Amino acid sequence: MLRLRFRFHPPGPCLLCHRWQTQTLCEPCLQRWRPSVPRCPRCASPQPPARAAQQGLLHCPHCEDPSPEFDRAIVALDYVPPWRHLITQFKFGQWPALGTPLSAMLAQAVRQQPHPVDLVLPVPVSAERLRERGYNQAWVLARHTARSLRLPSRPDVLLRVTQHRRLKDLDLAERRRAIQGAFSLTARGAQAVAGKRVALVDDVLTTGATLDEASLVLREAGALGVSVWVLARTPPPGWR
Repeated sequence: MLRLRFRFHPPGPCLLCHRWQTQTLCEPCLQRWRPSVPRCPRCASPQPPARAAQQGLLHCPHCEDPSPEFDRAIVALDYVPPWRHLITQFKFGQWPALGTPLSAMLAQAVRQQPHPVDLVLPVPVSAERLRERGYNQAWVLARHTARSLRLPSRPDVLLRVTQHRRLKDLDLAERRRAIQGAFSLTARGAQAVAGKRVALVDDVLTTGATLDEASLVLREAGALGVSVWVLARTPPPGWR
């Protein structure tokens, strides 16, 4: 059994079961709350076992039209309780230290699906969001995950140039319209990604509109390939 290895921290309660532990997230909770599910290799949507078992499956029906701008998606968790609460605390609750155990799970998921990557980038947030939160949660995840995998990472390649109302209230078509043109490359960004295989890191994948738009910018700048590494994926309606 593959086990997560977190940096040592003083004994304290597990963040999920609140029992006294020497790990931030204890092994029994990880076994209980993070079941292994078959996923589409393109968009990481959970799939029925029968479909996942089909030989030569390259993608699921949900990512056929339109197909994602990225080559593959790797996720560590489903965006469901109890993870939803922890991710909300990490993102909005001024708790960046949660990035350490959460990124350990993301790094583990990436190791289980090895593929060549030259550079790890976070999805950027706007200057307004950065002032509100004090940090970019995607950069916290990207930095820790890249370090664990011994890969270079940079926060200064992509810029968020527009800000919109929160996407969670919009449907897919509205999200795509809202996010169009939201990203650009920094002055050194094009040189950094040209001819490189890039991994783009974010906290939650729902419709994929944000990651699609950022991936498109990277491809137009000459990136050879774009993978997205995401902490959690929102399951489709009615799943399970």
